[in-house]
Amino acid sequence: MLSKAEKQKVIDDLASRFHSVSSVFVVEYQGLKVKEMDVLRKKLRQTNTEFRVVKNTLLEKASLGTDIERMKDLFSGPTAIAICDGESSAAAKVFVDYGEDFPEIKIKGGIFEGEVVDVSRIEQIAKLPSRQELISEFVGLLSAPMGNLVGVLEQTRSNIVNVLEGLKEKKTK
Repeated sequence: MLSKAEKQKVIDDLASRFHSVSSVFVVEYQGLKVKEMDVLRKKLRQTNTEFRVVKNTLLEKASLGTDIERMKDLFSGPTAIAICDGESSAAAKVFVDYGEDFPEIKIKGGIFEGEVVDVSRIEQIAKLPSRQELISEFVGLLSAPMGNLVGVLEQTRSNIVNVLEGLKEKKTK
């Protein structure tokens, strides 16, 4: 059991994190084994997301004055939170994928970019392409016209060379 000072430290730590992040997911984890929780934590860490099991009363106190306060009705039963410092869609993808293998993990809802979202919206977010994929697509879109231009210029150069060679052959005959 935590002392009053330790509880206050948890509340202060969470409150400062809640003020600085744009996305937090609330999850029910009842029935997951310790090893399964460790695997989930490891996968989330790769997306720069912290996964914490916190008492509901501490969560409620820490959420006061933040966007997280708008979803305090989700703080019931065995609750864990995922605080996303990185790409929120990647964290959502981890939960959705992990939930397929381990139905004990249930997403209750969350805050995504300042907006309260439910489970169906989180599943939609999980289907979004990652930031890297979007950047790759964008670069591909930018490079395609340039590649076409280079091809046209090369073809024009080739045509001019062919015409000049034809004229040269015609004059030599």
